[in-house]
Amino acid sequence: MGDTFVKLKTIADLQNESAKFYIDAYQRGYRWTENEVRDLLDDIREFSHVKRQDDRTFYCLQPIIVTQADDGISWKVIDGQQRLTTIYLIYSFYWVMQGPLLRDRLPFEFSYNNKPKLQECIKAFTEKEYASSEKVEQEMSEYEHDIDCHYVLEAYKCICNYFQKLIKDLNTRNELNDMKKIFDTFMKIIWYELTDCDVNTEVAIFSKINMGKIALTNAELIKALLLKKDGNDSDMLVSTQMNIAVKWDEIEAQLSEEGFWSFLVNEKNEESAYATRIDFIFHIMARELNDGILKEANDKYPNEESYTVSESVNKDKFSFYVFSNYVRLLQKHPDENTDDDQNYIERIWDGVCEYYRMFKDWYKNILWYHMIGFLVESSSKQYIDQILGLSRLYREGSDDSGEGHKDHFEKELRIRISKEVFGGKIPTAAECRDFITGLDYQEDKNKRDIRNTLLLYNIAYLEACEENGRFPFEKYKDVKVSWDLEHINAVSDARPDDDRRDSEDNNRLQWLKKAADIPEIDKITTADGQSVQEMVKTIVYNKYYLAKYQPNTKDFIQVYEAVINYFGGAGEPDNSIGNLTLLDSDTNRSYKNDVFPLKRKSILKRTMSDVFIPLCTRKVFMKGFSESGDLLRWRDIDKKAYTEEIISCVCKYLKLEDESHE
Repeated sequence: MGDTFVKLKTIADLQNESAKFYIDAYQRGYRWTENEVRDLLDDIREFSHVKRQDDRTFYCLQPIIVTQADDGISWKVIDGQQRLTTIYLIYSFYWVMQGPLLRDRLPFEFSYNNKPKLQECIKAFTEKEYASSEKVEQEMSEYEHDIDCHYVLEAYKCICNYFQKLIKDLNTRNELNDMKKIFDTFMKIIWYELTDCDVNTEVAIFSKINMGKIALTNAELIKALLLKKDGNDSDMLVSTQMNIAVKWDEIEAQLSEEGFWSFLVNEKNEESAYATRIDFIFHIMARELNDGILKEANDKYPNEESYTVSESVNKDKFSFYVFSNYVRLLQKHPDENTDDDQNYIERIWDGVCEYYRMFKDWYKNILWYHMIGFLVESSSKQYIDQILGLSRLYREGSDDSGEGHKDHFEKELRIRISKEVFGGKIPTAAECRDFITGLDYQEDKNKRDIRNTLLLYNIAYLEACEENGRFPFEKYKDVKVSWDLEHINAVSDARPDDDRRDSEDNNRLQWLKKAADIPEIDKITTADGQSVQEMVKTIVYNKYYLAKYQPNTKDFIQVYEAVINYFGGAGEPDNSIGNLTLLDSDTNRSYKNDVFPLKRKSILKRTMSDVFIPLCTRKVFMKGFSESGDLLRWRDIDKKAYTEEIISCVCKYLKLEDESHE
């Protein structure tokens, strides 16, 4: 593939350039349905409402990949046929509605290789001046048998219906013209031009994109901005661009290491995932530029096109739009440091490398790694804001107290963690104790606090007992794993449901089979003195666990309650933090309703496999918090010792003092 050239263009730009687009035969043809057409129209209409509040914002369309055609005039469309065709159809409707005296030429021309029927169909809308779906239905049925024409007809009918509905309502009639203004000058197309591109390369790129392997991420578009070539570049610029290309691969490789990546990023769903890892740095830097330099430029140059970008409106390509506007600002208002391409490219790349070096510093320092990893994880979807705040904190250096940069940064990290865990305040040690002992699983508002407290405890305990040990955020954040707050001692009212399935996976049958292996089962009796061991055999043999055989399944309930009582789970459920631990949901589901000795057995078994069990969860089931020799029960003495361990560990880690110094 040859070189690339990328910029933003408006429809007005295409019209001024008398643009002509050519669709080659290897492309499958137009296939947008009513849903895609309506989505575009809805987006533009919604954006036209936003435009009334801010007259300098832009709506950006997804990339159009083109290369010069053999005639040297037309542009061959490699990707973007669907969007360009839809825009052409929308302009066809506007052209008809404007009437002969007000009409301008259509914004661009279309031609197709070996598709004369489709070419004829598209031209018919303007030649015959169709502005209603009914007219199209009546007059253009001859095109319906052609699959390409069918989709074009359906799209145009959708456009007609959409606009005619606006026209018929007096309250929305003016929106037709508002949307036209957006299409004309306030909608930008990412113009991605390939030079010296042969047919084989075109087909390869087209195939790659249409197999879902989209090449044009934010990172690829930004790379095209930085590595552009125009034939007049200086040797110094070429050398700079070569260095960027090498360093780019190094950064991507480092970010691809899961341990490095996971302490910085929360990616639990596809919506938050980055197509390439370096996109993350560009996103962070784009947010900083947009909220800082570009916002200041808006105020400084109020009569110019807006430099800031609305992330909510242009989410998919936000980073690229920000960098594109930043380049426009540097080119339009050069200073002594940005008088040519060499300098603005270096300025952008220096910013990227600064973030990369900072992230490496954070990772190398195990204390920072843990603290920042905790803050990122506890911030959930707002972790980008957390990273931005931490980067500013890191770069600001020390304060006036005489602390060095490292000490100041660590102190501020502890303060941020304290506020994150304790609801915006820095507690004393006594207040920390009150907070932790007051957490209750039954209160939904407490569940996030309990999870954060237990995660922080695991991190603090690991640091205290393992020199250079790293908490594995990559395992904790594995997209295939979700985490539960698990009751250590079984909760008496959580017995298996009244299952009617006469099969091996019946919930009560599974519990009974495991109950047969419970230590000391031969010593357990029901409230009326019956042997639980013998009752289990009888219930299983006669299938008394099935509701259809015994409406109230009284025998099963008696056995269940006897077992729970024997191992100390009777009475009101204990929802305090002393009876809770972090556990992956798969492990939790594998032993739900089990008593402590069975849970302990299961945890020890899974610890020997590849399943990640947090260190403190393992310690809980190893009975590592008290001197009690009873390995079969989680007693009050264990809960108290465990709670004290959590409080002590958190207080020491955050260096909480006996008295408040705020």
